[in-house]
Amino acid sequence: MIAALAAAVVGAAPLAPDAVVARYRAALATLAEPRTFSVEYTMVQTGTRTLEQTHRIFRRGGDERDETLAVNGTRSTVPVIRIFHGRPYRYRVAALAPRPDAYAFAYAGPHRDGHHLDYVFRLTPKSPSRGFRVMQVTIDGLTFLPDAIAFTTAEHGGRGTVTFRKADRWWVASGASATARLAGGLAHEQIAFSRWRFPASLPSSTFALPRPLATAAPELP
Repeated sequence: MIAALAAAVVGAAPLAPDAVVARYRAALATLAEPRTFSVEYTMVQTGTRTLEQTHRIFRRGGDERDETLAVNGTRSTVPVIRIFHGRPYRYRVAALAPRPDAYAFAYAGPHRDGHHLDYVFRLTPKSPSRGFRVMQVTIDGLTFLPDAIAFTTAEHGGRGTVTFRKADRWWVASGASATARLAGGLAHEQIAFSRWRFPASLPSSTFALPRPLATAAPELP
């Protein structure tokens, strides 16, 4: 059924820009996001330094367990574990998606890849923005949720993109890239997300550091 719907969308004439924005607004208003999940991501940094890391994180509300699984291609036999509480998840769709109340949407045209139809809009903030600013959004033609955003940041002249996709029944981040000018030159970072899982719950022990193994007292001669 989804494949048939996608084929129908590709064959149909593009919607009017105002209709796309209206559907986008409605999709964001009814968007549900997972409270409990796990995901793996690989981060590659180049430019001022070269680093590759693979992490697995577990989230439950504001609790996060971050396991470093591999560094520069070497997989750890015992992951390095960090625990955070009250930590916002920075790749939430609701946190990144530009809102029509905050931005003016200027239609740039449809985007077809042979199997899918998306809508591209260039954005202008309605109020002055000194920090994070979305410059463009590509709206998915099936869900009318953001397929990709392009952003800039005032700090270090940063710019980048975040892409999204469907995993199970959820709309989640699929990748991110950023470039910034630091003291040592241009720094680049790419992140790819994979292995999304959505358990009904996670035990509280997930978000506690493991206790060190007890060591036996030395025997006296």
